[in-house]
Amino acid sequence: MAEDLQKLLKYIVYHYTGQEELKDVELEASSTNDVTAEQQRALDEEEQRASQLGPAFQEGMLRAMQARKAGGNAISLDDRKPLDNQIADALVHFLVGAGLAESSTRETDPMHYIYTISVDWERLALVARQAGASLDGLAKQAG
Repeated sequence: MAEDLQKLLKYIVYHYTGQEELKDVELEASSTNDVTAEQQRALDEEEQRASQLGPAFQEGMLRAMQARKAGGNAISLDDRKPLDNQIADALVHFLVGAGLAESSTRETDPMHYIYTISVDWERLALVARQAGASLDGLAKQAG
């Protein structure tokens, strides 16, 4: 994965999605549980998810940037296609879940959907700067 996107994804994990996981652990913890150990486990799982979905996140970001350059404001992903399904999973979890994008779904077949994802580029650029990353390389890749 490109270095800037890797920085961005890591920042999102530690400052957005991972924080939500930690809050969930606190809410669900009982007095007999070791909350710190549970929180570390949750953060480790979130890091693992980012690692597994990193390539799909990169591909989704590239497609979204290409759509933006073409004058569009969203990409559509068909969950019947394995790569599209992974991209949807990555973008919904890391961008929509962090409030950096919006998504909608349309059922195509029973239990199958087209995901339409629209990135909030202004907000994402701010988060990228906070992460020490740049979206310029992505824009160049998108040609």
